[in-house]
Amino acid sequence: MMNYALIGSMMLIVATCGGWLLVRNKHAVKSTQVKWALFVLYFWVLNFVQLTILAAVYQLMR
Repeated sequence: MMNYALIGSMMLIVATCGGWLLVRNKHAVKSTQVKWALFVLYFWVLNFVQLTILAAVYQLMR
């Protein structure tokens, strides 16, 4: 069984990098406030998707 701290830190890294990359690719958006809001939105969506996938994997392993 993997360490929960390792899983959480990997989820944090993936969500942070993914949110940053998604905001970076939005060239039409120039406002800093909009970029921050989109980053937070993408960050939480990526976290939710990862939690859903990990919950399904955990359920299937039991």
